[in-house]
Amino acid sequence: MNIFVFGIIIFVLVYIFLSWFAKTSSKKIAQFLRRLAVLLSVLLAAVLAIGGKYLFSLPFLIILLSALKIKGLTAYTEYSLLNSLKIPKNLTIGIMVNASDLIIKNNLEIKELKKLVSKKNISKIKFVRFACHYKEIFLLKDCIDYLNKLELKVFINIMQISEIKTNQINKISKFLKTKNIEAIYFADSLGALKPRHLENIILQFKKKCSHSFGIHAHDNLRLALKNSLIAKKLGASWIDATVTGMGRGPGNLRTEEILKKLINYKFTKKFKSTMSTFVKMRNNYKWGPNKYYKFAALNKIHPTYIQKMLSDNRYKKEEYNEIISSLAKSDTKKFNPYKLINYNYFLRDKFYGSWRPITALKNKNIIILGPGKNLIKNKNKIEKLIVKNNYYVIALNTIRTINEKLIDLRVLCHPLRIMSEINKLAKVNYPLVLPYSSLQKSLKKIIKSRKNIYDFGLDLKRSNEIKIGKNYCSLPYPLAIGYAISIALSGKAKNIQLAGFDGYNKSDSDIDNTEDVLKLLIKNSQKIKITSLTKTKFKYLRYLSHKKNKF
Repeated sequence: MNIFVFGIIIFVLVYIFLSWFAKTSSKKIAQFLRRLAVLLSVLLAAVLAIGGKYLFSLPFLIILLSALKIKGLTAYTEYSLLNSLKIPKNLTIGIMVNASDLIIKNNLEIKELKKLVSKKNISKIKFVRFACHYKEIFLLKDCIDYLNKLELKVFINIMQISEIKTNQINKISKFLKTKNIEAIYFADSLGALKPRHLENIILQFKKKCSHSFGIHAHDNLRLALKNSLIAKKLGASWIDATVTGMGRGPGNLRTEEILKKLINYKFTKKFKSTMSTFVKMRNNYKWGPNKYYKFAALNKIHPTYIQKMLSDNRYKKEEYNEIISSLAKSDTKKFNPYKLINYNYFLRDKFYGSWRPITALKNKNIIILGPGKNLIKNKNKIEKLIVKNNYYVIALNTIRTINEKLIDLRVLCHPLRIMSEINKLAKVNYPLVLPYSSLQKSLKKIIKSRKNIYDFGLDLKRSNEIKIGKNYCSLPYPLAIGYAISIALSGKAKNIQLAGFDGYNKSDSDIDNTEDVLKLLIKNSQKIKITSLTKTKFKYLRYLSHKKNKF
């Protein structure tokens, strides 16, 4: 009887685990496996230590922890995972290799490719496709020869094909003419390719090169289908497509659309079932074209800028057009995170301000107000605490949670924030602190007429470096929280308390650099304590609830 009950319990537990495993994303599974492995390692090491096997416990723990290389099951596909799959005989599997990953000091290293592709791990691989920018193509000779020896087909994926010039087409054609490759792919990375332009590119290639060709269309301008059909009409042997257009940002050509157009495909129940799964994912991850991707494509802005902007909670919807317009003023064909934060809006040589915070903040208790819900939740308590303890209040951007009469300073440092919000603050009587001297002329014109502007300089560094001066600060990013704390530190404040800095979910960690900035600032704060009055997820910011006014 006991065995029977025990068997049922085991069955139920296994069923629950397998059901969860089937429905859960690879990222969450990877996180679970990582935590489980760490837990088991610690437990085993502890058991060995308790048992007196100290010499065994430590190396065992180290070995197990060093073996934890789970990075998300789909971050980079492992051959072991690929080999475990039951792949239909009529399905050809290949891998995509980013050519820039193989380049070290402007030279393409064949040894880097050999790490990825060798005789040992290609049992199910039939082709390799290189994603290349124009200059990288001419570095691929040895790689092509190496893959030919392994009897693997080679595809050359020319990225940002919409930017290709006639003389570049001729050079590429001449170089690839004698190379043993399966096909050349025209990849519309920017999603900016117009049908007529595509037609001209294809015809030019066909004049100089006899290789087969394919198309990889992005749907920024909703032209993926039209461009793919034109390519097919002109002789394309290969067309990329994904179910529901699944892909980064605006997505790709939709499989269901091209099938309908080319072969009048009638969708089976199995395909419809697959579609429904992809639709759910699309609703969750928000891929697909929109007006922002379209505007970006028309201005030749890399779609990653838009993807990052839309997924970053710091940017408001009403700021999107301003951000895209500012990006359009500089070369943004290649993604650079510093461009998104408008590094070009800052002067690199003039970052000293005219205002010294020590004149207003010395030995004062500072409270800095953020945009988090915990500030709204504890509004009344915070206001009472400010009045009771005579706090000097610094508010970020246009936060209007507490009584305006209690605010002493308001800080703005991100150029886009300044552009979009300066007019909203026209009627405030208290000072606005900006990195005025550090800004380009175009922004200074917008600010010039405003009264009560305190100029505290900002020097943006490309490395994790922080410096607090008498009239400026050096930060890796123009984050308002970093700028505000730097002002308080420069002013020799007695202590610094924060409210409304709730932090981000784990899924947001890759889009926000606040953790890094907080870590560096707290390290540089010396004797000045930096704590949070409200609950926070930032691991470097200590939550210190007020005893009488517990938040």
